Amino acid sequence: MSAKHPGHRLKSYSPQAIVNAPAGERKHILRRFWFPAVILLALAAGGLTGIIAAYQLNYSQAASEVAALATYRPSVVTRIYADDGKTVIGEFALEKRIPLKFEEIPANMKNAILAVEDARFYDHIGIDPIRIVGATWKNLTSDKVEGGSTLTQQLAKNLFLTREQTLKRKMNEWVLALQIERYYTKNQIMELYANHIFLGANAYGVEAGAETYFGKQAKDLTLDEAALLAGIPKAPGEYSPTANPAKAKERRDLVLDLMARTGFTSQAEADAAKSRPLQLADSAYYQPPQALSPAFDYPVEYIRQDLEDKYTTRVAQTGLSVYSTINVAAQKKAYEVVRNGLRWYDKSHSGWRSSYQAIPTAANNGAGPPTTQELASYKYPDWYRNDYAPGRYLMGLVTKVDQARDEATVRFGNYTAMVNGADMGWGKRAPRNEFKAGYLAEFIIREVDKKTHRLKVELNQIPAVQGAMMTENARTGEIIAMVGGYDFLTNKFNNAVQAYRQTGSAFKPYIYTAAIEWGMTPDTIVSGAPININGWQPHNYDGSLGNGDLPLKTALAHSMNVPAVHLLQTVGIQTGAQMVRRFGIKVPMAPYLPSALGATEVPLDQMVSAYSAFPNKGIRVEPHMIRKVVDRDGAVMEEWEKTTYKVVSEYVALTMVSMMRGVVQGGTASAAQVLGVPLAGKTGTVNDHTDVWFLGYTPTYVTGVWMGYPGRKKPLGNDMTGAHGALPMFIEFTKDFLKDKPKEDFPKAPSMPEDMKEMYKQRQRELALERAQMTVDSEDNKTDENTAPGTITTPRLEDSTLPPPKSNEPPPPRTEAPPKTEPPPQTAPPPAQTRPRETEPAKKKGKKGDDGPPG
Repeated sequence: MSAKHPGHRLKSYSPQAIVNAPAGERKHILRRFWFPAVILLALAAGGLTGIIAAYQLNYSQAASEVAALATYRPSVVTRIYADDGKTVIGEFALEKRIPLKFEEIPANMKNAILAVEDARFYDHIGIDPIRIVGATWKNLTSDKVEGGSTLTQQLAKNLFLTREQTLKRKMNEWVLALQIERYYTKNQIMELYANHIFLGANAYGVEAGAETYFGKQAKDLTLDEAALLAGIPKAPGEYSPTANPAKAKERRDLVLDLMARTGFTSQAEADAAKSRPLQLADSAYYQPPQALSPAFDYPVEYIRQDLEDKYTTRVAQTGLSVYSTINVAAQKKAYEVVRNGLRWYDKSHSGWRSSYQAIPTAANNGAGPPTTQELASYKYPDWYRNDYAPGRYLMGLVTKVDQARDEATVRFGNYTAMVNGADMGWGKRAPRNEFKAGYLAEFIIREVDKKTHRLKVELNQIPAVQGAMMTENARTGEIIAMVGGYDFLTNKFNNAVQAYRQTGSAFKPYIYTAAIEWGMTPDTIVSGAPININGWQPHNYDGSLGNGDLPLKTALAHSMNVPAVHLLQTVGIQTGAQMVRRFGIKVPMAPYLPSALGATEVPLDQMVSAYSAFPNKGIRVEPHMIRKVVDRDGAVMEEWEKTTYKVVSEYVALTMVSMMRGVVQGGTASAAQVLGVPLAGKTGTVNDHTDVWFLGYTPTYVTGVWMGYPGRKKPLGNDMTGAHGALPMFIEFTKDFLKDKPKEDFPKAPSMPEDMKEMYKQRQRELALERAQMTVDSEDNKTDENTAPGTITTPRLEDSTLPPPKSNEPPPPRTEAPPKTEPPPQTAPPPAQTRPRETEPAKKKGKKGDDGPPG
């Protein structure tokens, strides 16, 4: 029987008993209880650590960031709709993303993602220890590098972290992955991942990727297409199917093998999918333009700039729905008419210029010949639309010139054409002399072979001249159509709103309106006597320095210049300038008499808006192109509220309508009678025929047309007037635009208001006295032998004129009337110009705002 340990003699293990025990016993007791004590301390420390860790997980920055995912709003596409509220005419985004709900993501897309990213996704808590160990073992025992990140970790990295390879970043990734799994279900995590991944070409998410690369929705993806998209996120640049198709196919096949290995598809299905070549949409190779059709380029850009000015770029390009006033049919017709009109002018007036744009190259600071790779990789934006219809004009890239066969190879996206001498258009040049590799030229498509991707084309010349057209609803202020130039992709300058040009006789209606309000009537006689002020002498279109006295309505219908200057003298320059401001013209009228003939520079949109007050009974409605803006949640951010301005009385406005109808019925725009509808308007031709205008209207719609050389004052030709250059485009557009609209007639002007009747009588007395005084002065001039026959002055010079007198003394209150004999024309310095002028030989000088003869 063994002896008992001395410690057993203690009757209790109280602290006092242990302290008083002999040293041997006390040592034995401590040795006996140390292990349980350590266990207890470890448990306490672990519990405390758990409490602290739980507190950190709940209240750390990572927790708050992950919790914020519940309200996470990734950037999505902003869409612009036409006036029907359904047709999309343009879209833009910082990140092209079209979110899908989990149920909308097709099964083959989900399976492809799981196979390549995380087959055990539904079995772990955000971090997969089994995968980490397996990846570590493979990395140590083979040359291949395999990652151990889960799909949740990939999402955390994409949303919150950078791609730096550091231990700190990896630990943060683990923490974030755990937090994501705590806050969200597996299906929610999959939805976030599928909508957030970057797939190259500015496409984010599987829906945008499917649209970008295959031109279809994600629900329509085949197995091989889903596998291709699932393989891109690892390295979008390296596995891009457009930039590196071989590597993209290799990656796709790997995904298919993984899907078969993990049971997401059968091996037979995977092998069948692997046997298919990459088949991308033609549009996959190009950066998509904002507008869905070239016809909408200018209005879509106008709307984009407006949105960014109001809401900043980030807001404007993150999922707004913008409902515009643009009518699809009208916009397309306006686009076609302007381009046809400019091509007609270019062919009939300019001659062949052999002017081409060369693509940028790396050699010789961009001026050297392009390499084969540069020719093969070049992408013209319009090719994205994949529209190769006969009759369409399209830019093509010359890739090769065969000197021996005298032909050129031209590429149009994925289509090519062989151009020989018979395809060189009206220039009739030889391809070997006309083209160089790297030239961009415009062609018209004649025939299309979709099987061989071959085109039959004919060379065309991009006009050097520019034009613009705009149509507005006078009653609502809605802009129905806007064309700012020949081609947005070659020249983004919007001539409809940015080009400030002299308006010629199109400016005269403002002066005539001031005269009507001043107390005159359409039958009031206006003087046509010659004018000479400091050597400045206005001419009529035929070159005459004067004409007989005419009624106002006749002078306006035939666009007589001298009577218009007399009118401005009569009503006063300040009165005329105030009237121009009331019409909404933001450019102040120059305080000189030549302003009566259109010396003021005004953009087309302001002119159209101003003219809208005539058919709308003197009320101008603020023009606009946006009806409503709705955010991604359906909340209305902006809705148009009608803003109106009272310009003139109904009597004055409708009186002007009756006078401007005379322009169409027998004046300078009589060619418009072919339309067979009530019309009014005014032509305009600027000095030296540098700009031509026509602004016409029905009781509801106002359309303006302008044509001229961009950024300079270059003559269009002696035959180019508002009636010959701008009016034909108006007629061609209006004929189509009004064909399905009810025929309207203008209301008759009401009787003259009582307050104006007294003013009218007063003006009649003043004019009678003035004419009598002019007759007396004319008789006196006959007997004055010292009076030079060419010295002609005018009455009523209370206001300043152009050019202003050098002396500071005020001009005399009355001046002598002209003699009856018409003096010969005198050369006088023209009014100051704001742009450089290019002149042509044998040009008459001094005509400002002249229009062609009727018809």
